[in-house]
Amino acid sequence: MNDEGAGPHDDPWAALEEAIHGSSGEPVPPNGKAKLVKRERIVLAKRRSNRRVVRTLAELEDQTGVGELLVRQLVRVQLILAIRLMLLTAVVLGSIPLVFLLVPSLGTISVLGLWLPWLLLGFAVYPFFVAVAWSYNRSADHNEQEFTETVEN
Repeated sequence: MNDEGAGPHDDPWAALEEAIHGSSGEPVPPNGKAKLVKRERIVLAKRRSNRRVVRTLAELEDQTGVGELLVRQLVRVQLILAIRLMLLTAVVLGSIPLVFLLVPSLGTISVLGLWLPWLLLGFAVYPFFVAVAWSYNRSADHNEQEFTETVEN
């Protein structure tokens, strides 16, 4: 095959580039008309210039007495939340075998071909774990939000 006599329209790639850029080499919009687009600045959040925030943040960074007190308070609140949910989980999970020990007739109940103790301890605890974890994350985020508001105000 001899490519010497081939023109630009014989080469599909060259024809495509000419259709996109036109004869001037500039990209041509789909409607054929050039349109100038005004650039627009997008601001995601307003800046706050509060000297008290800067001072409080400086106290946190420099680990002054006030900063240490604020951080210690946040850690204490988060620890109380964790202990409270841990105790809830221990009580709920510990009460399941205790109930089956105190009421042995519950252990003979079959649901969907599975014994009730296996069903509760093998499957039902996982949605409970998810609910406790979701509750912890939501409450911890709320505590951190309150800490941030305390620091900023």
